[in-house]
Amino acid sequence: MRLPDHETAIVLSGGGARAAYQVGALRAIVRIVGRRGRLPFRVVCGTSAGAINAAALAAHADDFRRGVARLMRWWRRLAVSDIYRSDFAALSRHSARFLTSVLTGTRPPPGVAALLDNAPLTGLVDRAFDLTRIPAHVAHGHLHAVSINATSYTTGHAVTFFDGAPSIAGWERMRRRGQRTRLTRDHLLASTAIPFVFPAGRIDDDFFMDGSVRQLAPLSAPLKLGARRVLVIAVGQFSGQRAPTDAPPRYPSFAQAAGHALSTIFLDNLAADLERMAQVNRLVDLVPPAELGANGFDVGHVEALVLAPSQDLGQLALAHADSLPGTVRALLRGLGSTQGTGANLTSYLLFDRAFCRALLAMGYADTLARRIEIEAFLAGGERLPPRFAGAV
Repeated sequence: MRLPDHETAIVLSGGGARAAYQVGALRAIVRIVGRRGRLPFRVVCGTSAGAINAAALAAHADDFRRGVARLMRWWRRLAVSDIYRSDFAALSRHSARFLTSVLTGTRPPPGVAALLDNAPLTGLVDRAFDLTRIPAHVAHGHLHAVSINATSYTTGHAVTFFDGAPSIAGWERMRRRGQRTRLTRDHLLASTAIPFVFPAGRIDDDFFMDGSVRQLAPLSAPLKLGARRVLVIAVGQFSGQRAPTDAPPRYPSFAQAAGHALSTIFLDNLAADLERMAQVNRLVDLVPPAELGANGFDVGHVEALVLAPSQDLGQLALAHADSLPGTVRALLRGLGSTQGTGANLTSYLLFDRAFCRALLAMGYADTLARRIEIEAFLAGGERLPPRFAGAV
């Protein structure tokens, strides 16, 4: 299929282990666009676990099929022990020391800055992804821009670290900014540092947490980087979960509260930004472009297509929770992760081969089911209203 000449962005949101769903969707897109070389998205934006997927796509911008195949292998082979230390001695000692410091108000010991120790992820990222390839892809025109989002512990600002064409300038907005840099492993670790769960990532002289935390406008980065068409692959249902009708309400567990907090971080800002975009599009379509420009408004219609899971990933995680290491399973059970929406917490931390493969299969099937929409979108065809209110 023929792709449009203007910039099209892909936005890969955060969601821990749920980000495997995005790779299944990407595999379906490879099938849809056919046997062609370069990446069909010249602007690539990723946050949290989505940043890992984005970095891999950018590193293989000259060969979309190969980049997705590399990601498929990575997620299919993934185990909990590849992301954080899950053996009994390490997990019990690390978690106990962290929780003790929280309860007593004392500074945690060196190296114990969060509930889980994600040291294994550092080596995994180094072995799997060669980010030094990105500048060459930008120089050769395979890639217009790539960005990774993180949140500064010092300022509370959302920072979009980007590399791209020389014509792209950095930006400053209320509590967020875009900063040009050469992307490294440190940016990925910073973007995936879920507060309290994983330790902060360090970049230069600042410490950073998960990029979704203060990302009030997730669609701002692709627009600042030159895109006017945006494909979003989310990792949750924007309509929320259905409460059971046949069971009395139970007092919310810690895992239930944490699961909702993570869903707020990973989904709510994205849903709100998509709603704002839809409203702005309606206004822009009512005003002639010349009149907008004459009055100082640098805006235009932005096409957005949203892909999201067709099933509740929290409930899917419960079906695979027994595959977790016993110590992790006991910790999550003690926090209430097997009750109601507490299962969401499990789904974010369930870096298990069987669960990830189920997500890969779901992403592939969900995306192929919308093949006609995706073909029209990538070809720059007829405008379609963004679908994000329901399950898909």
